[in-house]
Amino acid sequence: MKNEKLLNEAILKINTASEALIKYYRVLEERIKLLTEEVDREKRLLSSIIDSIDIAVVFFDREGVIRLINRAGETLFNVNAEEIIGQKKLPIKIKNDLVYPENSSKPFYAIVSQSDVLDSEGNKIGNVFLCKDITRIKELEAENERNRRLTAMGSLVMKIAHEIRNPLGSIELFANMISEDLKEGIHGEYARRISSSVKMLRNTLENMLSFSRGINPKKEKFCINDLVEEIIKEFQELFSRVGVKIKVNMNEKFIIIADPALLRQALINIIVNAYQAMPDGGHLFVHVNNDGNFIRLCIKDTGYGIDSEIIDRIFDPFFSTKDRGTGLGLSITQSIISAHGGKIDVKSEPDEGTEFAIYLPLK
Repeated sequence: MKNEKLLNEAILKINTASEALIKYYRVLEERIKLLTEEVDREKRLLSSIIDSIDIAVVFFDREGVIRLINRAGETLFNVNAEEIIGQKKLPIKIKNDLVYPENSSKPFYAIVSQSDVLDSEGNKIGNVFLCKDITRIKELEAENERNRRLTAMGSLVMKIAHEIRNPLGSIELFANMISEDLKEGIHGEYARRISSSVKMLRNTLENMLSFSRGINPKKEKFCINDLVEEIIKEFQELFSRVGVKIKVNMNEKFIIIADPALLRQALINIIVNAYQAMPDGGHLFVHVNNDGNFIRLCIKDTGYGIDSEIIDRIFDPFFSTKDRGTGLGLSITQSIISAHGGKIDVKSEPDEGTEFAIYLPLK
């Protein structure tokens, strides 16, 4: 009986301990589950953070095997994580500040660094490779340097143009006086050619000055017809010399409020382009008419024309199809017309000529 009692007490203690152990195990299991979920959350958060930065991150373990690469790394090096993890080498070459991905023909400027990764006890468990694409920064630096040079050049051009413009005016004046005194004969022809060349050069200077200082119209009321007739008269001799016939159609007088000097410059730029497009002769048509609330001034030539591939670029500064052109004439013309609240359209076909239509507000 005594032994049986002892046995029952032992069994009871074992059952009690077993229940306590099971309860403790369940508590421990629940805590492990919570810790595992917390670790997973932290891991996902860390992974999201690493994937969200625009710096390529690549982790190599102690044996030099790639164990992690973030999304920026996949994009910059043009690889997939599944393909690169487990490898011992990144498919890139680094030379100076340039990174050359083997899977891409386009290198990029970058800042790269590599450092050891240590555990909590200070033991090395691998290293991390960082790569930051700075191509855009390099481009901005180059653009800033280019703008600085252009600004300096613009200041120099303005000084030179101001110094040259006054002597050119005197040369043109005296050339015109000589041509008037010597209307007949070869010397009069020479004087007229000097005057025409000076006129072209002075217009180029005006374009350079306008580009450097900007367009600021000084508006006044005047007749646009008179301005057109004055310009055509100035170019009549030049055009007739190369066999270009000019036809003007202005049946109605139009009074506008604008800057006559700037509009003169804009029209001369177009007419000079027409002259250069017809070295072997042709026709120049100038037409002015009412177009609703606008005056439509059309200048059409029968010259070389403009290829469709470049017609959208002709108003870009410094773009020119001529070897010696500055590429400023049409750009300045468009700026002048825009500054007056107008617009300019162009139509052209190769070998069929070009038509510029200028629209200026009547009111």
